[in-house]
Amino acid sequence: MSPKERFIDNNNGTITDTKTELTWSKEDTWQSDGKWVSWDEAMDHVYHFRDTRFGGTTEWRLPGNEEVLSIYDSEAKNTDKYGNEIHLPTIFPSGPLSTIWIHEHFTGNEGYILDFKNGEIRSLNKSKSGRMAVRPVTGKMKKSEPVNP
Repeated sequence: MSPKERFIDNNNGTITDTKTELTWSKEDTWQSDGKWVSWDEAMDHVYHFRDTRFGGTTEWRLPGNEEVLSIYDSEAKNTDKYGNEIHLPTIFPSGPLSTIWIHEHFTGNEGYILDFKNGEIRSLNKSKSGRMAVRPVTGKMKKSEPVNP
């Protein structure tokens, strides 16, 4: 499935991935608000999406590892805010930060980020960390069908 067939721009600030059935914010917080965010600010951004029914839903959240890796594409060539190559499908506008917050349950003070430059997931202390971006997601991820060899 080509990226043009896989992703749909909903023309309301969201992108739907027909492969996973997830809907993503088209822009990260750097693009929409011109700022990097701490873990707490990332959660506030998600709550704002819920409160305002962004894209017509209140089900926004930070993506989990598997979800965020579904939009990392080593073949895609997009650019971050500095003009460096990142691997995010080009249906998402160029100019985001290369790293975004992701959420895994029961992690205590450890948060996680995905780096779109190399697909690496790293842990980061939530309270002592630098600032990243957030790209909220909504929907229940459809699991890929196993491929028979």
